[in-house]
Amino acid sequence: MPGLRLTARQAARLFSVALDLADAVLHELRGASILARSNDGAFGLVGEPSRDPIALEAVRAATTETEHVGTQADTDVAVDGSLRQASRDRLACLLRHWAWADEARTAFDRELASGWDYDDDPMSDHPFGSYYHWCALLCGFSEAALGHGLLPPLQLDAIRRDLEISQPVLRACRQLLVAIPASLEDQPRILDLLRDEETLGRLRRVHEAFGEALREEQLSREVESLDH
Repeated sequence: MPGLRLTARQAARLFSVALDLADAVLHELRGASILARSNDGAFGLVGEPSRDPIALEAVRAATTETEHVGTQADTDVAVDGSLRQASRDRLACLLRHWAWADEARTAFDRELASGWDYDDDPMSDHPFGSYYHWCALLCGFSEAALGHGLLPPLQLDAIRRDLEISQPVLRACRQLLVAIPASLEDQPRILDLLRDEETLGRLRRVHEAFGEALREEQLSREVESLDH
């Protein structure tokens, strides 16, 4: 993550791994010239700008100017975000993003299966941490599919209606992760979600469709590499 600097101990806490494992991974990434280690023992991406206030201000000014020019120039440019045209790095990012979504869905299903006392705290956020994360991650895929042609027409048409109906829900969940709500009353209730099998079914279909498309593209490229 750009701007993130962690010691081995901090990384171990953040990623919930043993200190020796975190230390080994960080040094492996350092050896691969992906990370650099500062004098205070913190690791960060290689080539990141200085933390000197004057240098940072110059970087911010240059970034603002570049973004302004880019916005003016690219307003009418169509974005081709199709899977088939994606670079290897882009595909790797998509696969990682979907893996996070799959982990969140698995956690949500596990929480639903474990059950809880409805009368204990009807406004409890117990199952919704993973639910929000799952939907927020799917939101990125839905926007890429509908707005940037991520999926080929045949695959997109199969889930287009599910995507269009689900988008408000997905965006609302993403918003809940990045903005502090005014009240718990604004959040969905556990019982309402459990009764709404249609929404959950729709989200599961969308989830599986993206996973299948990504796996097919990955397999296709592996086969092509063998042919060459």
